[in-house]
Amino acid sequence: MTYYTKKDIENLKGYDDEYYVPNALFDTMEYKLVRLEVKWGFVALLNALLQSPLYDNDGNGYIKDDNPSTIEILKNLAHKAVNQEKMDGYISELEESGLLERNGRNIYLKKINTIF
Repeated sequence: MTYYTKKDIENLKGYDDEYYVPNALFDTMEYKLVRLEVKWGFVALLNALLQSPLYDNDGNGYIKDDNPSTIEILKNLAHKAVNQEKMDGYISELEESGLLERNGRNIYLKKINTIF
């Protein structure tokens, strides 16, 4: 699995909009079976990663599973109530879908690429 690296994160931090949304997550057949609210959970995790990344020895970016900014970002994106229990459910579904990997409390997000 390819994760977001320090270089990827630095490149995405210059994004113009309030939140970075990888279009391929919503527009490609590869992720068609992932529920919409779970996709928004991924976007929240990704944007929390962009705001306050941690890095492992290989330069891969990760966040902690209880990062409070993920809930606030998801509330803003989805315009609905979100709590840690709901976020934990999204994280589990994302892991089952292969969009993230956990290593203890660390969450590594799969790099979403658009292939033309």
